[in-house]
Amino acid sequence: MNRQRIVVSALSALLALGPMATPALADGAAGTRNLLLGIGAAVGIGVTNYNHKKKIKEQEQLQEHRRQASYRQYFYNKYGYYPSEQQYHDWYYRTYGVNPTVTH
Repeated sequence: MNRQRIVVSALSALLALGPMATPALADGAAGTRNLLLGIGAAVGIGVTNYNHKKKIKEQEQLQEHRRQASYRQYFYNKYGYYPSEQQYHDWYYRTYGVNPTVTH
């Protein structure tokens, strides 16, 4: 999340400072308009990208939560008690090859 903000800030600064290095070929109004449009486009792309990444992360967490609930129910039906956090963690790592991030 912070990385995306840095990238958007850097792009905004680049767009803001880029036209200053070249001489103006048109009147000031057109240059200002183009600058504002460029900054607006960069911010719009940044916001859209941030929302997309956030939605993907939420979906991954929801899937992991469903896996956890399903495994806990399976374990309870088989053994008559719910697995400990360590049992769940070990099962998740063996099955998916990564550590779980959501524990409920």
